[in-house]
Amino acid sequence: MSRSVIVADFETTTDPLDCRVWAWGMAYIDRPMDVEIDDTLEHFIERISMENCVVYFHNLRFDGTFILDYLLREGYQYSNEKWGPKKYCFTTLISDLGQFYTIKVNWGNGFSTEFRDSYKKLPFTVARIATAFKLGETKGDLDYTLPRPKGWIPTPEERDYIRRDVSIVAQALAQTLSEGHTKLTVGSDALTEYKNLTPQFAQLFPILNEDIDAEIRRAYRGGFTYAAERYRAKHLGAGIVLDVNSLYPSVMYNRPLPYGLPDYLEGYVPPKKDKLSVFAVTFTAKLKKNHIPCIQVKNNVRFRASEYVSEIREPVELVVTEVDWALYNDHYDIKVIEYGGTWQFNCTVGMFKTYIDKWSEIKANSTGALRELAKLMLNSLYGKFASNPNVTGKYPVMKDNAVHFVRGPEEMRDPIYTAVGVFITAWARDYTIRSAQANYDTFAYADTDSLHLLQTHLPEDLEIHPTKLGAWKHEYNFTRSFYMRAKAYMELADDGEIVTHIAGVPENVAADLTFDDLVPGKVLLGKLVPHTVPGGVVLKDTPYRLDF
Repeated sequence: MSRSVIVADFETTTDPLDCRVWAWGMAYIDRPMDVEIDDTLEHFIERISMENCVVYFHNLRFDGTFILDYLLREGYQYSNEKWGPKKYCFTTLISDLGQFYTIKVNWGNGFSTEFRDSYKKLPFTVARIATAFKLGETKGDLDYTLPRPKGWIPTPEERDYIRRDVSIVAQALAQTLSEGHTKLTVGSDALTEYKNLTPQFAQLFPILNEDIDAEIRRAYRGGFTYAAERYRAKHLGAGIVLDVNSLYPSVMYNRPLPYGLPDYLEGYVPPKKDKLSVFAVTFTAKLKKNHIPCIQVKNNVRFRASEYVSEIREPVELVVTEVDWALYNDHYDIKVIEYGGTWQFNCTVGMFKTYIDKWSEIKANSTGALRELAKLMLNSLYGKFASNPNVTGKYPVMKDNAVHFVRGPEEMRDPIYTAVGVFITAWARDYTIRSAQANYDTFAYADTDSLHLLQTHLPEDLEIHPTKLGAWKHEYNFTRSFYMRAKAYMELADDGEIVTHIAGVPENVAADLTFDDLVPGKVLLGKLVPHTVPGGVVLKDTPYRLDF
């Protein structure tokens, strides 16, 4: 049965005692400039429940809570039916962390609606989508706090704001779906595309049993993000920023990666040219002089999970890749107490060549929407291989006159092939950290695929190129800098723009900060945190305290 595809957006009040939709807009993606605008949630439900449709919101967690509040109050029953709800029932796909993927509703009149999250297809702000996809118009501005009593008629300015928000997302989503990318997330789109290009996928990446996957998953770590301790929380001078051209795709293209069923071997097995290993090791360690720390110890009360440690005095057991282990030994004096078992994989280079060649060519020879889609496809594949097989979710209930979310029964699915994700991220960390170490004297900060160096000349020991896959690109120069901690810094670019990134602080708040604001304990306002209340969700201004 064919279904219409629609993009919608709610405008809502900010009063927790009067939380409701005061206006909404919607547009079919095949005519994205024709935006329908009306008031009240009831009118919206009335409108979309008269056909079979898929409706995208660009933050389903927010807008979807209003829909769930309506459904529960109107007597619709939650169902865990996998193949779609029965009459007057609805199902949800909400992760244990509260990420909304779908809400499916059977209206009982012969029609049904599936609500989806367009942000998981286009992980940008609406303003960024308009710019990146070169859509010819910008996101508008709206005073969200203005009182709007029941019966409020949207002003021409408000209607234009709603029209822009809906039209921008609808145009970009139409481009995405027209390329055949119809899964719930861009990561799933990328994996499906890769499978289509790789007939031997099942042979290369067999499903490993739960216990083996769990052991290998212990070696999975994220990107390297670190502010050099000797430069931290100090007002510093000039420097340069370098970014890797497509870090993860370059690793997938150029580095050996595992495939097939692994062999289990007792004890430690030295590296072999045609093999890659993951193993357990118990050890102590002390950072060598003038070396960057690169070991994190998670799930241990003696260490902060986000900290890169300088010393491990009491033995700890980690499961590591041989890539990480070689890096650790180069940076630390290590004393091995005991090796555990080793999972040894066959490996090869080039399993992702066809996929990366295809999307790299599209990226290089396209502009606007198609170029952005290519970038998304290049950067979204690697993470899918290490998707968590525990997909236990939450479901909504009405409690204390508001929607609450309850953890459902444990649910597992087959892993994809965690070892690939483990080694892609290991090689990426290795590249970034070794590049930083090669410039130790001026290295101030790194975030996954970037280096911030306190020097004004390009380093001679790194490959610098504006477009070459895996080379370092000169991003910009700065004349002043301040590095608070990981995921928190400010730089004055040589063009006069202040570049500020502080995890947990909204971009619009960070954009107004100056170097004088960087004081430990300073309280910032403007961070809006969602709170569920009767009717839906309100965003409350929540103070953020600078901590470094």
